[in-house]
Amino acid sequence: MVNHCGAFGVSIWQKHEPKTFADIAFADDYTREDLHDYVLYPKLTGNIILEGGYGSGKTTIAKIIATERLNDSIYVYEINGETWNSETLKTIENTVSIARTNDEVAVVIINEVDRLKEKQYELRAFLEQYIGKLLVIMTTNYLGNIDGSIVDRSDVFYVRGFTPTKAVTLVQPLLRLYNINVAEDDLEHLFTRRLVADEEELSLRQIGRVVDKLVLPNQVPPTKPTKPNLRAV
Repeated sequence: MVNHCGAFGVSIWQKHEPKTFADIAFADDYTREDLHDYVLYPKLTGNIILEGGYGSGKTTIAKIIATERLNDSIYVYEINGETWNSETLKTIENTVSIARTNDEVAVVIINEVDRLKEKQYELRAFLEQYIGKLLVIMTTNYLGNIDGSIVDRSDVFYVRGFTPTKAVTLVQPLLRLYNINVAEDDLEHLFTRRLVADEEELSLRQIGRVVDKLVLPNQVPPTKPTKPNLRAV
């Protein structure tokens, strides 16, 4: 079997990753509308928890919200929960201080916040101390592993996956862009086959792999430049 991803050195799906909030694919309009408020009103503060399965786009959503709110990345601090250490709070506090000095609202992104484990009490104390002074966006695959006092201080948004039917609607414009014509029933069948066990929704990563397998084999690989003939005539 030919590994087309390796042969072409590119993923069509990743090539078309969202760059703005308007580009982000949401499985439901309610989540899109609620989160869009944090883009429209850059002075809006608070704590957000984005809950969802692996590959649902939580981190991408968080980064784009931060990017569209702020013109300078100096006011954004991002960390994975498992890398939280004794210097983390100091770094976050410095980021908040710089932002406030310039009349901006800092954004802190904590990916997989549940991996803080016993250090969650530090985060809880920080959220209490800095209430109304910044926007904290946390992501998790397991809401139940987050301390209840942190959840209570946050607005929780569930980032859903896509049913096979919704996945078809999502990818058809991209397939047409590459002149790939697949009947909707056949495409839905392809997506349904990707569901594991009793799953009913697909992650964006799963959808992307299907798109790449459909598009990449039909793309002409770039030709290598011809070396000039340097032999003397």
